[in-house]
Amino acid sequence: MISSQVLVKGNDAATLHPDRLSISQEAGRVRKEIPLVAVRRAGRDGETGIRVHLTDGEIHWIAGGNATATEAFLDALTAALPEERDPAGSALVTVVEKAPFTAWPWWTGGIAVLLAYVGYVTWVGGNHGVGHAVLTSVALFGAVCGLLGALGAVSSFLDGRTLARRGITVVATRGRYPNGKPHGYVTYTDSSGNEYMNQTTGSSPTVHVVYDPERPATSRVRQTFTWMTVKHALGLATALGFLWLGVLGVAAPFR
Repeated sequence: MISSQVLVKGNDAATLHPDRLSISQEAGRVRKEIPLVAVRRAGRDGETGIRVHLTDGEIHWIAGGNATATEAFLDALTAALPEERDPAGSALVTVVEKAPFTAWPWWTGGIAVLLAYVGYVTWVGGNHGVGHAVLTSVALFGAVCGLLGALGAVSSFLDGRTLARRGITVVATRGRYPNGKPHGYVTYTDSSGNEYMNQTTGSSPTVHVVYDPERPATSRVRQTFTWMTVKHALGLATALGFLWLGVLGVAAPFR
C-alpha cells in the first residue's frame, strides 16, 4: 500500500487521501476537507505552489516546501482524481476554523508567578539568611512536584474507574527491533481498526490491554483491582507527603 503523500511548508500541510484532500493552514487553525469529486483540475502556482480548481470555479491554494515534493504531490493528486466529478464544487468543501490561541495571558501569568517566586526567595534571604532562602527554593520545587503528582494520581484513578466501567480488553502485541531487543511499548487496535500504543515494560510478546471505547488512546495494561488500589494509594500518599513537606519548607520563615 502506497503511503498518503503530504505536502508541507512551515506549519501548513496538505494530505492526499484516497477520496479527499485535507489542507491544514495557519498552524492548524484552519482545516479544509475537499472531496476529490469536487476537484476539476490542479496545476502549478509558481515553483512550489499548487492551485486546486473546483468544479464550480472556486480555487484553493496549497503551498509546498520544494519543487520536487510539489511536482510529486501534483502528479499524485492528478492521478487520484475520479472520472466522474460533482458540479457542486465548493458546496462539498468543509472548512473548520478554530479560534486563535492567545498566548499572552499564559506568558503574563507565568512571568508574574516567577517574579513572585524570585521576590519571595529574595525577601527570605534578606530577612532570614541564605540558608532559609535555599530551603525555600527547594521546598517550593518539592511542593510543585507533590501537587502535580497528586493531580496525576487522582487522574489515573479516575481513568481506572472509567476503564472498569466501560473498558474493552484486547490482546496487544509487542514488536522487536532488528537486534532482537523488545519494544518498550505494545500496540493494539480499537473496534474501528485504528492502532494505538501503550508504553509498558517487560518482554512478553502479548499482553492484555483495556482501553476506553470513547477515548481509545486511554488505556492501561490489565491488572488486578487490589494491585491497582495499592499502587494509586501509595502514589497519592507519596505525592501528598512531598506537597506537605514543601508547604512546611515554604512556611518555615514564618515559624
